[in-house]
Amino acid sequence: MGKKYKILIISDTEILGRYPMDKLKKMFSDIDFIISAGDLGNDYLDYLFTTLNKDIIYVNGNHVHKKGHDISFCKNIDGKIIRYKGLKIFGLGGSKKYSYQENQYSEFEMTQRIILNLGYLFWGRKLDIMVTHTPPRRINDREDFTHQGFEVFHKILKYFKPKLWIHGHIHLVSHMDTQETTIGDTRIINAYGYKVIEYMKN
Repeated sequence: MGKKYKILIISDTEILGRYPMDKLKKMFSDIDFIISAGDLGNDYLDYLFTTLNKDIIYVNGNHVHKKGHDISFCKNIDGKIIRYKGLKIFGLGGSKKYSYQENQYSEFEMTQRIILNLGYLFWGRKLDIMVTHTPPRRINDREDFTHQGFEVFHKILKYFKPKLWIHGHIHLVSHMDTQETTIGDTRIINAYGYKVIEYMKN
C-alpha cells in the first residue's frame, strides 16, 4: 500500500504573508512539508517555517529576495538530489539567461547542471518529485524569451519520468488560478501563489 503526502507548494508571490499566524496554522495544519519553486523572499520562507513548523524544500528563482536573511534551516535543493521522507527529489532553480544576473542559465549551462547529477538520477529509486523555477519548454511557459522554459527538461521527462513536477516563474492572473499539465505519467503544476496538493508514493 502506498504512502500519501500532503504538500503545500508556493512560488512567486508572497500571498500567505497577509495571513496571521493563527489562520495559517488552521489552514495548513495537516500538510507534511512545503515546496518553494522560487522568487520568494528568505524572510517569507522563514515566516512560513516558523509558523507552520514544517520543513521547507526550495530552489532559487531568477530573483532572490532578502538573501541576507538566514534560512539555513530550510533545505536548498538547487542543483541537488535529496532523499526526504522516502521520496527522491531533484531541484533546479533559475531561469533562461536574459540579463546575465545570478540564477540565470543558458541551455548548455542547465544541461551541465543535469549532467552533474546523472549518477544520482540513475542510481537507486526512481525520481518522485522534480522542483524547478522554470517549466519545461512549451509546457505551462510563455513565448517571450524571459518566460520560456528549458528544452533540456524534456530529457528528464523522457528518461527519468518524475511523477510530480513543481515549477514557478509563470505568473497567473490570480494566485487561486491553477495551471496544470500531464505529460505521460508526470503531473506538472505551476505553484504560483500557493496550492495544497497530494502525492501518492506507490
